[in-house]
Amino acid sequence: MVLGFKNMKKGFCLNFALFNLTLFGTPDSTKKHFRMPNTITYSNNFSASYVNYKNWKYNGNNNYSFLARSNINYDSIGNLWETHVRFNGELGYMKFVDSIWYKNTDYLDFSTEFVKNTTKTFTNIFTFYFNSQFLSSYENHYDDNGNYTKRWSGGFGNPMNIDLGYGTTMRFWKTSRINLTFVTLRTSTIPILEFEPSKQQNDIIYNKTLITSEYGIGIQTYIRKNIGSKVRWENYSRCFANAINRSKFDLDFRNRVIVKIFKYLDFIIDSRIRYMPYPPYKFQFRNELMLSFTFEKM
Repeated sequence: MVLGFKNMKKGFCLNFALFNLTLFGTPDSTKKHFRMPNTITYSNNFSASYVNYKNWKYNGNNNYSFLARSNINYDSIGNLWETHVRFNGELGYMKFVDSIWYKNTDYLDFSTEFVKNTTKTFTNIFTFYFNSQFLSSYENHYDDNGNYTKRWSGGFGNPMNIDLGYGTTMRFWKTSRINLTFVTLRTSTIPILEFEPSKQQNDIIYNKTLITSEYGIGIQTYIRKNIGSKVRWENYSRCFANAINRSKFDLDFRNRVIVKIFKYLDFIIDSRIRYMPYPPYKFQFRNELMLSFTFEKM
């Protein structure tokens, strides 16, 4: 379901129509709208490790690893609208001793949500989302002459997703939300590394990059809950789909449990499940246990 310009106009008109017509929940006349001052919360983590292998499974690849994470949130609640802005980024490197540096994780995303401030559990929401990576990536491959060489495989803005959505959100625990954006327009860029993919209607291929626009449904979670004074649960996940098809479904599940040990030292249990709608069409799993130096304001 690829959008042309005419369908895009229809989608935006539908957004405004639904905004005017949709009501969720039952209002309570005894409650009033509330305000809160603008707040900024952030969490910056840095972790490092050195692993020494000596005859481990008949091998000995010693390595260093470094990982930096940043999460910044801006929240403002006015008389009529709430504004929530979030930045999330991660960059990690691994270096094998007497060998090369290897970038093992690299992503950034930026989102903005405008939520109608009412006393209802369910209310209207507009969303904007941008996802890409910080630095260029390279991979080894065999060229046309049979030589084993390195080639560029991605960078800032390519691959990329930009989502514009309208729907409803369920609010709980003051600032936590689960969004259903049933009107979502996604624009994506994907590098073309091997063979040129089959073009759909209104797809664009420019400078070895496939540019697509799709219309579908999105689900987003934003959960940050303190469990006692030492434990915090965070979940920032997203899902987009416009068909029951392996190339029309995108999932990024991120879940984290943070245990405060000392003022600047945390123990983090981090899980991530990633599925991208292009080859090899497989779920990717990553689970980490780490000690991290943390600077944060909550």
